[in-house]
Amino acid sequence: MIATELLSRLDGVRSRGAGKWSARCPAHADKSPSLTIAEGDRGLLVKCFAGCSLRAICIALGIEQRELFFNARDKSQRRQRPAPPVRGDRRALAFRFELAALDLRLRGERINEAGKKLDIVILTDDELDRALGHVAQAYADCERAELFEHVADELRLKECWEKKHARHERVA
Repeated sequence: MIATELLSRLDGVRSRGAGKWSARCPAHADKSPSLTIAEGDRGLLVKCFAGCSLRAICIALGIEQRELFFNARDKSQRRQRPAPPVRGDRRALAFRFELAALDLRLRGERINEAGKKLDIVILTDDELDRALGHVAQAYADCERAELFEHVADELRLKECWEKKHARHERVA
């Protein structure tokens, strides 16, 4: 099985770099992507950070675990990358960036509020390190939300400019 085949069976797929994706896990009621997919040397690597087993994920997808390995005889399978999703108009893309920004911002704010209520005296060093790591990630998510909002604004401005420019060309 190649990545495009597996990704087509999943919901909420997001690219995380070359040969890496995240998606909602089909083995449990996943609201935010906890499943990671990556292309390894011999096959697809699949992990659910919510704790679902590989067997449970494969059953939910209706595939065998062995199907995650590349066919050793067909070397071309390793090189195929999924095409990026087809983009709609700029308004739709801007809306998707806005939704992603809202998701990041709300999650970040919830974690930061919870962090303010923590009693650090009762936490072990490991627990405190983990909590601080989550708070740092929440601040990073809020910053990324600002970037996504800026991209959405730029997309809308560009679409408005192009419409205005097209009207002027028709008049002239």
